[in-house]
Amino acid sequence: MHPWQLSGIDHQPFEALFESSDDALAARGIVRRRAGDSGGYPCRVSLTDAPAGAELLLLPYTHLATLSPYRASGPIFVQRGATRCVLPVGVVPAYVQRRLISVRAYDSADFMLSGLVCQGTEVAAHLDRLFADTTVAFVQLHNAGHGCFRARWIGSATRGNDVAQERDRRRAAGVTASVFVQCGVKPAGRASHA
Repeated sequence: MHPWQLSGIDHQPFEALFESSDDALAARGIVRRRAGDSGGYPCRVSLTDAPAGAELLLLPYTHLATLSPYRASGPIFVQRGATRCVLPVGVVPAYVQRRLISVRAYDSADFMLSGLVCQGTEVAAHLDRLFADTTVAFVQLHNAGHGCFRARWIGSATRGNDVAQERDRRRAAGVTASVFVQCGVKPAGRASHA
């Protein structure tokens, strides 16, 4: 039996946001989107790729609210009307299995113990191995391709003075932050961290 269970994040904090105007959302760093035909809009509440045409919000989310150096946040998609998905023990959702995934294990003090990148189809085996270690309190999964900040590339020395202009250009073009898969993974039978 698998010693872990995956769950989406709570939908309740996001419900009222869908009723906000686009201007009100923008003031909070949130963007309304419609899912396209080609996928790529993974809802962190339902743990599924949103169907074409579905309304989503792309918003900043603190996925590790801690006082450790590993405090972290990043952009997520939340689909209108989605409710929190708690999968059966040992089940990895299809939208995780289709992606390259970063698997990050943490201890009870929110310090990272392990980090690896694998195919989504290998996630279950890695979770089994990680949770065999009793020091692992929880694991987070992220899309490896858009997972974490490393450095900012400006381009050339002459562009170094144009950081604000580049940011404004990207915003005007509708370019938003990267996307990661965030779903809480907890040992089965233990209290959820998220």
